[in-house]
Amino acid sequence: MVKWEMDGLTDDKATDLAAELQESEKTKAKLIERSKFQYRENKRFKKTIEKLVLEKNDLKRELNRVIQENQKLKKRMKSIQEKLDKMQQLDKENKELKEELAREREKLKEIATLKAEKNQLLAKCEESKKQISYIMEMILAERYELISRLKGLIRDIPVDYKEIEKKMKLNNKVKHRTGKNSQVALFVDVQNMFYSAKNLYNGRLDYEKFLEITVGDRTLVQATAYIVQTPDIDQTKFISLLRSIGYVVRTMDLKTGTGGFAKGNWDVGMTIDILNMIDKIDTLILATGDGDFVPIVKLFQKRGIRVEIVSFAYNTAIDLKEIADRFYPITEELLIQDPSNSYSKNLPERS
Repeated sequence: MVKWEMDGLTDDKATDLAAELQESEKTKAKLIERSKFQYRENKRFKKTIEKLVLEKNDLKRELNRVIQENQKLKKRMKSIQEKLDKMQQLDKENKELKEELAREREKLKEIATLKAEKNQLLAKCEESKKQISYIMEMILAERYELISRLKGLIRDIPVDYKEIEKKMKLNNKVKHRTGKNSQVALFVDVQNMFYSAKNLYNGRLDYEKFLEITVGDRTLVQATAYIVQTPDIDQTKFISLLRSIGYVVRTMDLKTGTGGFAKGNWDVGMTIDILNMIDKIDTLILATGDGDFVPIVKLFQKRGIRVEIVSFAYNTAIDLKEIADRFYPITEELLIQDPSNSYSKNLPERS
């Protein structure tokens, strides 16, 4: 057909067509080569795509595995976080327990110290019991001696008891003056007053106010204060103060007996002075809580003399309160708080 077509053409056109045909053949050859190359490329691409698809599937599987691992890790992280929170809580509790343990150790140390102090106190108590037992024996022996001496003193007093009894039978009781005309004598056991005020109120007696209130508007015959002096305490100012107020002051030096125990007791001296007032007064005022004075109170009451006891209620013998015509309890209004003067420190205790 090409040949037929070329028969009706001129040589030039035939030449051109041949050239074009040749060019077309070249182009076709190129296209065929390109097509083959494209085919090969497509085949290669297809293999690559298949490979990529396989890799994609592998990646998907890996991704799923990673997701699963991630979920597991999240759960594990959550568990770990919970454990961390618990550990922090435990650390906090541990710290608190350590602090509490430290406090308990301090308490144990204090308890150990207290136990040691308790043992020391128990030892001192045992020693004190022995000393008290010894002192009680001394006191009992001294009391029996005092009672014997008092009986002798009472017997020696020049008093016509038969005449008194006769008058008492006639008048039932000797009548004494009361009110402003009443003659009053006051006797103060300074040791008893000092230790009662110190132990009960951590104070000391205001002796001026005390004298004013106890005597009142009555006539004071004499106010006597009895003091036991110790070698290491200077009570000169205290004694001068009492005398300036109006007290007659009687002093006794503290005596040290065997075993190192100190003795100082004004019971006998006070008793003698009180008995010497029996015909001079209408009212006897005793500033003491000592029950040893009950016999003296009874004796004065038999003579028709009013007896008043002025003392600290807590430290006053019950029988002394009951037998008195009037008991006046000392309250804080008669005290000076926080004693600091030398005369109110370390006075010897009664034996």
